[in-house]
Amino acid sequence: MDRDRIPEDLQAVLADTVADGAIALAIVTDLTPEGLFGQEWLIATTSSLRVFSLAGGAPRQRVSIPLSDLEDVAIVGLAGCSALELRTRDGELTALYYSDAKSALFHQAVRAIEKLREKGTLTEEDLALPNRKCGECGRPIPASYARCLYCKKRHGTLLRMLTFSKKHMLLLLGIFGLIMLSTGCGLIAPQIVKSLIDSVFRDDPVGSHVYPLRHWHLPMIGVLFLAYALQQVFAGLQERLGGIVGFRTVYDLRAAIYSRLQELSMSFFDKHHTGAIMARVNQDTAEVQRLLVDFVPMTLEAVFTLIGVGILLFVMSWQLTLFVMIPIAATILFLRLVLPMVKSYYRRYFHNRTRLSALVSDSLSGIRVVKAFGQESREKARFDRRSAEYRDSGIALVARWSIFHPVMYFMIMCGMVTVWLVGGRLVFRDLMSIGAVVAYSQYIMMFYRPVFMLARMSESITSALSAADRVFDMIDIEPDLQEASDSMAIPDIRGEIELDNVTFGYDRHKPVLRNFSLKIAPKERIGLVGRSGVGKTTLINLVTRLYDVDEGTIKIDGIDVRKIRHAEFRQQIGVVLQNPFLFNGTIYDNIAYAKP
Repeated sequence: MDRDRIPEDLQAVLADTVADGAIALAIVTDLTPEGLFGQEWLIATTSSLRVFSLAGGAPRQRVSIPLSDLEDVAIVGLAGCSALELRTRDGELTALYYSDAKSALFHQAVRAIEKLREKGTLTEEDLALPNRKCGECGRPIPASYARCLYCKKRHGTLLRMLTFSKKHMLLLLGIFGLIMLSTGCGLIAPQIVKSLIDSVFRDDPVGSHVYPLRHWHLPMIGVLFLAYALQQVFAGLQERLGGIVGFRTVYDLRAAIYSRLQELSMSFFDKHHTGAIMARVNQDTAEVQRLLVDFVPMTLEAVFTLIGVGILLFVMSWQLTLFVMIPIAATILFLRLVLPMVKSYYRRYFHNRTRLSALVSDSLSGIRVVKAFGQESREKARFDRRSAEYRDSGIALVARWSIFHPVMYFMIMCGMVTVWLVGGRLVFRDLMSIGAVVAYSQYIMMFYRPVFMLARMSESITSALSAADRVFDMIDIEPDLQEASDSMAIPDIRGEIELDNVTFGYDRHKPVLRNFSLKIAPKERIGLVGRSGVGKTTLINLVTRLYDVDEGTIKIDGIDVRKIRHAEFRQQIGVVLQNPFLFNGTIYDNIAYAKP
């Protein structure tokens, strides 16, 4: 916790009253009793619990309670903050206040104080900070995620997507080969045009208007036609194979995310809207599908074209190429500056889309309630607000690209002006022929076409990579309920159930059951009676291991339920749910669902 951060003046005060090493817990709050921002310190020793205020200069002790007089420690939620309440033999006392930013820390402190009362000492595990933090940006990493959500690398996401295509390696090699053949056929055409202008269409130097190489006209036109035809044939085959690989890969990706959803515990679904999850499975994977089917093959073709054309441009005229590369370099630098700027707009756009999907899902799932209470107008208003947020985020995104795209295109077209400016000067000096300049202009258009395409697709690629990040975030979530390495099978459960000091809360910081114990003998029939919210359904959820307890143990036939194999355990338990649910299908399918 904060033992290493205790101010020196407070340390001096504690040194006079606390023995060395007696401080078991120290934690600083961020609110004063008046509700203002300020620091107060909660100090727990092996014998007492104290609160010190730092307002007004010197530390002042406000609360001091012997642990032997402390009966209970509780947290009371307030508006935007919470309070730590202590119950003693003499009554209740509000010890301090803190903002929601300190919530997890103080909930952990409550558990630590309870253990300190019981055992008289605390371990390092009891004092460990509850949140993991990213080593790069310092932001907290959610418990269910394996990596920081803000420090993910785009190239890492793309490489991970390609790992799903490993099983289609032969098709991928075929796609690469077809892209190279298609690109090669496209590179032949300008050379044929150059030969036609400089040789076939060149008349006799004497001026007799006789074309000595006119007999090459039809053969070269035939070669030109064949090059264009083969280019399209190879492109068509490459598109077909690319579609096969893309759809198969997305099939595997959808299977992976759906399989992960089936493995996740109920706590995950308690915290996430159904509509948001459906958006990940359907809409985000559709974006990834577009990336694999359309953008990746087009990007590879663009890269091969840039390499091939770049080499030919330097061969034809390295002087002209150096001038032409200036606007290309400026465009690439511009893209590197722009793409990080629009990333936040994409994040807001996808967030609003998810919220809208969640709203629609909730409204349609509860349509009977909406109709029963006549809240159709209210639901329409809620939908309009969410839809307007989604619309506005899309407009803001388009507005940014509407500025960036014209700037990129203008910078690229400056290269065409450069070709005729510098190329014309080279023709005047007999350093290039007219045919070479025409061929060079065609090559430069071939060079700029993938640059144009990549610039235009940068918006869609960024969108698809953001969607892929969201898909992999879902796949990377670790299930709360893990199969123990030493799990065992129970062929026949006798039915003895024992709960020993069980503490559990759907929110770990707000226990529903606390130190609850119960023992049920085999074949014993019991009924759980109590008002709504006391934990009757929670108890059933724990016994069937839809959730794991926070503290304590649940045993079935004397075996910890966490050491029993999930599949075999669930097959021997029957549950009649409080809210019935029917899958789409026949009555027989629903009755036989547990044992098809």
